[in-house]
Amino acid sequence: MKEKSAEVKVVDEKKDLSLSSQINFSEDSGAGLEGTDKTSFAIPFLTLLQGLSPQLKDVEGARPGLFINTITNEIFNELEVIPCAFQRVFIKWGSRASGGGFKGQFSVPDIELKKIDYTTDETGALKIGDDELVDTRNHFVLYKAKDESWKPALISMSSTQIKRSKRWMTLIQGVEMKSEDGKTFTPPSFSHIYSVRSVEERNSKGAWNSFDTSLKEAVNASEIYTKAKSFYHSVLSCEVEVQHPTPESQPQKEDETKF
Repeated sequence: MKEKSAEVKVVDEKKDLSLSSQINFSEDSGAGLEGTDKTSFAIPFLTLLQGLSPQLKDVEGARPGLFINTITNEIFNELEVIPCAFQRVFIKWGSRASGGGFKGQFSVPDIELKKIDYTTDETGALKIGDDELVDTRNHFVLYKAKDESWKPALISMSSTQIKRSKRWMTLIQGVEMKSEDGKTFTPPSFSHIYSVRSVEERNSKGAWNSFDTSLKEAVNASEIYTKAKSFYHSVLSCEVEVQHPTPESQPQKEDETKF
C-alpha cells in the first residue's frame, strides 16, 4: 500500500504581515516624535560620483557617472526629482592641508556687502585664511526612491556645475500653464517632475561628470504635490537640517576630478 505523503503547509509571510493593516496607525500619527527638531533628521545629498569619489571604494556597484544617496548609499543610474526650493550660499571649506571639512556657510548679501572679512587670490577664489568660500547652488528636491516613494534630499552644485544649475533654473522658470480663465502663469517649481542624468564634460585639466536635467511631466498625484509643497515651506522656514559632507567627501576641484 502506498504511503500517504505528509501534507506540507506553506506559510504566506506577506499575508501574515498584512494583519498589521487591521490596526489603525493613523490614530497615533506622529506619536514618539514629539521631542524631535530639525537636528534630529539628516537630509541626504544626492551626489554625482566622480573618479576620485570615496564611495567607489566602499559602496558596491558605485562607479563614476552614477548618483548616490549619501545617507542610504542607494545607487541610481538616473533620478526623477521634484525641485521644491533653491538657495544660493557660500560654503566655507577647510583646506585639505588642515583636514578639510565644512566650516559654515554665508549668504549672498554677506559676501556682496563684505559683511565678512575675506580675500580673493590670483585664481579668483574667495579665501578666509587658508579656507575657501565656494559659491554653491542648493536644490532641495523630492526624489523617487527605489521603493517608488518620494523622499527629501539636496542636490548641491558648485564650480563647473553652476552653469548646470543655472540651466535647470531657467528650465523651471520657462514652464508656463494656463488658468481656468485662460491666463498664462508660471507654476511653482514643485509642480513638475524632472529627469536628472549624467553627462561627461572635459577641459584641459581633465574630465568629469555633470548633472543634466530635463522636464519630464507635471505632478499628477495630489498627495505628492502636498508633500513637495510641505517640504518647500520647511526649507523656507529653516526647519531643514543639512548633513554636510565629511572632509573625505567634500567637493573636488576640476583639476582633482578624473575618470
